[in-house]
Amino acid sequence: MHADEQVVLAVDVMGSDRGAEEVLEGIYRFFRRPRRDCVRVIAIGDRAVLDPIVNGRRFAPFRTLLTVFHAGETIGMDESPTKAIRHKKDASMVRAIELVQRGEADAVLSCGNTGALVALGTIRLRPMAHLERPALGTVIPALGSRFVLLDVGANPDPTVRQLVQNALLGSHYCRTAIGLHSPRVGLLSIGTEEGKGTGLVQETHENLKALDGIIRYVGLVEGFQLFSGDVDVVVCDGFVGNVLLKAMEGLVSQLKVYLKKELLGNILRIFGCLFLRGAIRNIGSKLNAKRYGGAPLLGLTKPVFKAHGSSDSEAIEHAITIAARFARGESSSQLERDIARAEKILTGSEKI
Repeated sequence: MHADEQVVLAVDVMGSDRGAEEVLEGIYRFFRRPRRDCVRVIAIGDRAVLDPIVNGRRFAPFRTLLTVFHAGETIGMDESPTKAIRHKKDASMVRAIELVQRGEADAVLSCGNTGALVALGTIRLRPMAHLERPALGTVIPALGSRFVLLDVGANPDPTVRQLVQNALLGSHYCRTAIGLHSPRVGLLSIGTEEGKGTGLVQETHENLKALDGIIRYVGLVEGFQLFSGDVDVVVCDGFVGNVLLKAMEGLVSQLKVYLKKELLGNILRIFGCLFLRGAIRNIGSKLNAKRYGGAPLLGLTKPVFKAHGSSDSEAIEHAITIAARFARGESSSQLERDIARAEKILTGSEKI
């Protein structure tokens, strides 16, 4: 896709824990940004809920950029993914995926049921050649850098081959999302020494060492290294990644509460904060997870993005920005070549 082409983004409006109104508010916030004409949004959901808001005065300047596509059902967060996609053919998430499948949209964004989104994306849009399973990756902010973490929930029980492929997916996404030419890839473990970690980690580690020249593998990394700037891509299974992601988000949230309580504890501290407010604002901006509100389901033939079910309008705004940027800049040809080359190397060495 050329840089000046308009991206069409299918947004599942009904999947949010906060309701359709919050997702529409995120779309509105996005449309108020510069260069909004580069993206057209198809909002998929119940017209009875969406039309009164979309047809209101606030969205009047953006009539040509926003279309409502009716879907009469919603897949709940607590529903079985397989049952939901089998029986709810008119669900907003299903319709969003179908729009991309038919070529009427370039990418999907949903806050809904992760398992259903992974299953639908895998079945309808299909993984790339030689790729077994897609992976959810996300950019994690740090004070001095950023890194890509995957998998954060798509595949909690991967094979060695799938973890190796996740390293390739993460390296490619890091080049696209962060702009690093040769990102450093690490495998998350309980120590950096040879022999540390589970059997799955150790076998994956040996295979990744064989891919020198395809990815820049720097070896095993521990949890305390994630925010030190030592690594640009961190690979782990979906169970560990999901727990780690939510723990980090919870920690940042609690730190904000704690700092606010301590800094505003007395009049002298409040007075001191006046001199530090610029630094505090900058730190808060760098650690703001909402800036990276969309996690791509990497490895599919078309872009699919997952946002948190609890995402507010600011997070939705940033998720739309990331999804549109990725859809515009995505070129899967090099990734497909890397996967095929890795497959030949590892099959020849009989390690996978």
